[in-house]
Amino acid sequence: MEKIAILVVYYGEFPPYFDLWIRSCEYNQTIDFFIVTDNKFDDLPDNVKIINITLDEFRKLAEKKLHKKVRIDYPYKLCDFKPLYGHILEDYLSDYDYWGHCDVDLIFGDLRRFFSEYKINKYDRFLHLGHLSLYKNTPECKEYYKLDGSACGNWEEVVTNPRNFLFDEWSGVYGIYHKNNISMFEERIFADISMIYKRFRLALDDPNYNKQVFYWENGHIYRKYWIDGKSFKEEFIYIHFKKRKFNKEGFDASTTTAFYIGPEGFTEKTASATMDDVKKINPYYGEKYELKELRHMQWEEKKEWWKKRINQLWKRE
Repeated sequence: MEKIAILVVYYGEFPPYFDLWIRSCEYNQTIDFFIVTDNKFDDLPDNVKIINITLDEFRKLAEKKLHKKVRIDYPYKLCDFKPLYGHILEDYLSDYDYWGHCDVDLIFGDLRRFFSEYKINKYDRFLHLGHLSLYKNTPECKEYYKLDGSACGNWEEVVTNPRNFLFDEWSGVYGIYHKNNISMFEERIFADISMIYKRFRLALDDPNYNKQVFYWENGHIYRKYWIDGKSFKEEFIYIHFKKRKFNKEGFDASTTTAFYIGPEGFTEKTASATMDDVKKINPYYGEKYELKELRHMQWEEKKEWWKKRINQLWKRE
């Protein structure tokens, strides 16, 4: 069984529901989670470990490991450094076969089950988006970020420029792995919730159902849905809800064994999911309502594009 470490480098106030993130880590006992932060924590699970350093200390460590002056003017810039964590934090990772980076606006399911089912050891990179990616902990793989293929410039430009390039996403290391034919697992085995709609719907072309509800239960992430009155259930490796502004859960995160995850946040689950739970947790407002939400998002994107375009033309003059 591969030894795996997953890293979070986070500065600032953690989201109110962070205890639920910790709870989902706790159920993944065979995986170690490292939180690099200047925050203090008490009573963490044995597999959740803290590396207490300041943002400036992290910057200095990055400069030492990369042999280059870097710019980390604000915490969000750390997204560009995610694919480099295996290099920057290598002193903490020598005992592991894989290391990964993740976000905290998600809840983990049974990670080990999916790593085994989809044979993580066949890939240099397992999962392809910034919210969770794992890399083989070899000297070669640790420095693949230096290869050609990034649409946002080479790694040196990324780490020395204060603006955010999304180097951990499609425009960065994803392109590097594709251009250089490096093995990468990129099936959508996660529940990636769309930002467009109020209710919880999966993003892009992932299948959705009018009656569906998502929940965490005993270390697993499930979606239960109904078609013609018949219920079905499927499991995901994690659920990612894209920075939605949720309040702290109204139940004890340290002891809970099941909770729903929906557009209003988290609700403790005490019985089998029913269609009544869909109405309360994740109601469907109808096709016309969701089409209106889609059109609104498209209009906002057009407005943003025109603003940038006008600014560009204005600067030329």
